[in-house]
Amino acid sequence: MSPSYADSPVFENQTQNKLMDTKPKKIKYMHELLTAEQKWLAKAVVSVILADNIVEDSQVAFMKKMSKVFLKEESKETLEEIIRLLKTKELPEIDKLEVKDPEHLIFMLNTLVSSIFVNENQQSVEVKNYFDAGLKLGVTYEVLMLKLTYQKERFRIKMAQKDVDQTIRKIVSG
Repeated sequence: MSPSYADSPVFENQTQNKLMDTKPKKIKYMHELLTAEQKWLAKAVVSVILADNIVEDSQVAFMKKMSKVFLKEESKETLEEIIRLLKTKELPEIDKLEVKDPEHLIFMLNTLVSSIFVNENQQSVEVKNYFDAGLKLGVTYEVLMLKLTYQKERFRIKMAQKDVDQTIRKIVSG
């Protein structure tokens, strides 16, 4: 009996490739989160931003960008609460939240860790609030540390690229 096409290495490779193509859909926008996740994330980011009791323009811009979804979907009361927290510099209470979708959790952690580096000035209290929030999501300290380390490295590279670009501008402009 001759081997069938299904037994061939070509078929096996095609099947493996199809299985690998079924990657989970990455979350790219906050509106893709559940409402409870959106509210939790907004409060968590506010707690990181307010950790050093200083609200800089870059941090406000980050919050505005992040919360554009609220303008379409969220009640006026929630928007007013976020604005009040930022104006009064009152740290919000963050409860534990169970996130069942791993892609939602990844997006939330990426947003949260990014909020530490928004003003290009990482503060230890911001990092502490990041860990506090991440632990309330049920994420381990080790995973939170890895996320922070990788984000810090990306930030370092971004700043180095800015310096190189500035040097190039100086060389070109004479």
